[in-house]
Amino acid sequence: MDMNTGPGAGERRLADYMRRVGEIQARAEETQAQLKALRAHVTSPDRVVTVEMAPGGRLERLTLSQDATRYGPQQLAAVITETIRRGHAEVAEQMQDTMRPLIGDSPAMEFLRDQIDIAQQDEDDEPAAPDDGRIDGEMTAETDEPPAPPQRPHRPPRPTEDDEDDDGPFRSVWGDR
Repeated sequence: MDMNTGPGAGERRLADYMRRVGEIQARAEETQAQLKALRAHVTSPDRVVTVEMAPGGRLERLTLSQDATRYGPQQLAAVITETIRRGHAEVAEQMQDTMRPLIGDSPAMEFLRDQIDIAQQDEDDEPAAPDDGRIDGEMTAETDEPPAPPQRPHRPPRPTEDDEDDDGPFRSVWGDR
């Protein structure tokens, strides 16, 4: 009699299946913990800017050295932006390496690679901010005039007591007053 067809064969197959599911779940939990712990530490070539990136591209720490003062605002912004871009690429590569043992070269891994590639292309395609001498709308020494005040959204005027009748602010949609 075969092990897969005799008495208790169904129970053995179910037990084997449950064992494999448990192993997969344990690997998934381990991978999840590894992903949460991932960090990319990247420093600019001139060692002026250092960033720490978390999974998903979240900037956790930005450090500027004393030499950062030698740069103008636009140059420093460019060095920071490039260092962050490199940090995104590094953490994305770490994520792929962490996920590979769990999902292999499956369609899920291909999807992950595609999403990372798209995100990196979007960063590369972003137009540079106009060089108007301002940093996030603030005045700098190079600007002559202050930034325009923020526009407030238009709101309709509130009803006055004269506008209300016995029904309070609610009026009949039927027009019977």
